Amino acid sequence: MLTAIKKIRNLGVFGDYAQVVGLKEFSRYNLIYGENGAGKTTLSRLFTALNSGAHPEYPLLEFAVDAEGGAIGKGQKSTRKIRVFNSDYVEANIGKFDGPLRPILIVGVENKALAEEVRREQSIYDARSARIGEIATTIGKAATEKGKIFSAVAKTIGEATSGASLRSYRKPDAEKDFVRLQPLKAYSEEELEVSRATLRQKQAAPVSGFALPFQLRDGQAEPVPFVDALRQFSDLVIALTPKTAQEGALQRLVANPDISKWVEEGIRLHRDHSSEVCEYCVQPIPPARIEALAQHFGAADQLLKVEIEAAIQRGRTLAEKLNALQFPAQQTLYSELWKDYEIASAAFEEARTACLKKLGALDTILADKLVRRSTAFEADGSIETEALGAAANQLDGILQRHDIKTAQFDAAKARAREMLERHYLAEIAGSAAEFDQQVRELEAEAKKLKDGAPGLDDARGMEALLNSAKEKRAKVSSEHAGGAEMTTRLRDFLGRTDLEFQSNDEGYRVLRRGKSARRLSEGEKTAIAFLYFVVQLGDHEFDVTEGIVVVDDPISSLDSSAIYQAFASLKNAVKDAKQVFLLTHNFEFLKLLLDWLKQTKKAASYYMIICAETEDNRVARIESLDQMLIDHPTEYHFLFKTLYTFKSNGTIAACYHIPNVARKLLETFLEFHSPSTATMYKQLEAVTFDEDKKTAIYKFTNDHSHRTGKGFDPAIVAESQKNVTFILEMVKEMAPLHYDGLAKLSV
Repeated sequence: MLTAIKKIRNLGVFGDYAQVVGLKEFSRYNLIYGENGAGKTTLSRLFTALNSGAHPEYPLLEFAVDAEGGAIGKGQKSTRKIRVFNSDYVEANIGKFDGPLRPILIVGVENKALAEEVRREQSIYDARSARIGEIATTIGKAATEKGKIFSAVAKTIGEATSGASLRSYRKPDAEKDFVRLQPLKAYSEEELEVSRATLRQKQAAPVSGFALPFQLRDGQAEPVPFVDALRQFSDLVIALTPKTAQEGALQRLVANPDISKWVEEGIRLHRDHSSEVCEYCVQPIPPARIEALAQHFGAADQLLKVEIEAAIQRGRTLAEKLNALQFPAQQTLYSELWKDYEIASAAFEEARTACLKKLGALDTILADKLVRRSTAFEADGSIETEALGAAANQLDGILQRHDIKTAQFDAAKARAREMLERHYLAEIAGSAAEFDQQVRELEAEAKKLKDGAPGLDDARGMEALLNSAKEKRAKVSSEHAGGAEMTTRLRDFLGRTDLEFQSNDEGYRVLRRGKSARRLSEGEKTAIAFLYFVVQLGDHEFDVTEGIVVVDDPISSLDSSAIYQAFASLKNAVKDAKQVFLLTHNFEFLKLLLDWLKQTKKAASYYMIICAETEDNRVARIESLDQMLIDHPTEYHFLFKTLYTFKSNGTIAACYHIPNVARKLLETFLEFHSPSTATMYKQLEAVTFDEDKKTAIYKFTNDHSHRTGKGFDPAIVAESQKNVTFILEMVKEMAPLHYDGLAKLSV
């Protein structure tokens, strides 16, 4: 049996409950009295939680309950089964009376073994059903968590690809692409940045490819590639420098090229101006000198000169074309090409500078040869063309990549988008796989539980277990027995025969004069629910002699005559129970229970729930039932004692219940002192007592005794002690002997 409730946390008004010092331990029979709203139903939910160690509506519930077998705490189950009748039971088992009630199986003594088999098979079935339900919940949570991962990655992908367009990317897109883009792959940050840049870009205009110009040579119909032209020019220079025109050479001119150049130019000037004398010394030029100069600058020499001058011009043309060669600005290309383009451009500029420098050197060599045509010498005419050609090809390749991207711009963006999607989806692949593996394992477990398998507590599947239990249940008893018993009890309970229970394969239906009952009264609903509970205590799943029965206010909405029937049904139903807890707000019902327990000398403990209002919430506590409620046939003596001993401490909690107590006492006193059909106001008005105090008493008991749902008026703290004194003064003045007798009892 249960012996004490030591602690309750996070259970409604029992938010922080601790047992008061000296409170009597629970007995076999336990009465708990408290007004409506005090916390009786909330306390009954604690007993429900003891069956499983938790309550679904209070996930943070904590408790400490002492029992014969040891303490019971959160997550621990009571060793004894507990049946609880409260509003939750009515809702779970009876609902709104729109459908059939679950059948109640009444078992005969001779079939206890089969009934135990039914209980075992049903227990296994229920446990598997519960586990499958847990699995479904866990799978649902896993799907939710996996969905969150895909929602998060979809957001990441959407943000990463937002530069492409105004397209939206959502969780379903991520889930679809997770399958479509297999195998997934993680890319480097550099690769990802290229893709991001591509998506941010606008389509650029195409650029022409880059190439070195072709060079035409004299007498050639086809142009020669620029690099080949450079090589040919190099060969030409190398061939010209050792070439001479030696016949008739004047040694002084040969030895002094500057003089030779000056003299050769002078000959031309004299010829062009038909000079007969030397323009320098104004002397006739001797014929012999003219003959010698003619031989020195003869036909072969002039041919060499022309050849050298042509070579100089060719070299300078190559240099001009190479120097004038331009390529697109870096900013006109796609940004991902900039780095390569910058390197290639620098390499080309370096090669071009080297070539121009070499062409300049060869121009100097040819100029020197032009004035030293009679002198043979060797010159380094080689030009490094490989670096120039390679750099030009590299530049051309980059520009072609640019043009290809422009031509395939949409496709490039699609590839960039897909790369980003594949990368970010690859990042969640591990987590998604874990969820999938978890789901596969859970589904396999659920299938095993449903279909059955070796190694389980019963190798049969759930359908086989259910069918077996159903067959055994049919053997041990008739489900109709429960319906017949409930019909008989209901007729005795209500004192009429218009309602009955009809049994069928689905369960019991409530009929009124042979038709489905509609618009049942609250009293009828209460009677049906309570009788269903009473009969169910005898079903095959609960051994009342070893179980604990908790009943919370079985008389709600019943009229006074039905209260006695409820008492009789309850008394007979729990007489053999191992332990009983009875909770009620009805004093008349409480007295019936008290008298029964006293007369039969049952082992019993009596308690009351007191609920007080604090600044933040309402708080309930369990105390011993006041002796005045035990000893006297009405609440009146207890109400008087409550006011007589009241001392305000200035808190709402201390004054919370006083207006209601004062009103109930005042109504009872006036009814017996001055019997009348008049209202309380008229009755009070007729009393000979201080008018100001009567006004204060009426206002206090009328205004503060009714709960409005808007909280309590702080004025009750100041008004309570004063008006309690006025009421006691009035009672003493009007009925002194009555007052003195009650005062003695209250001490």
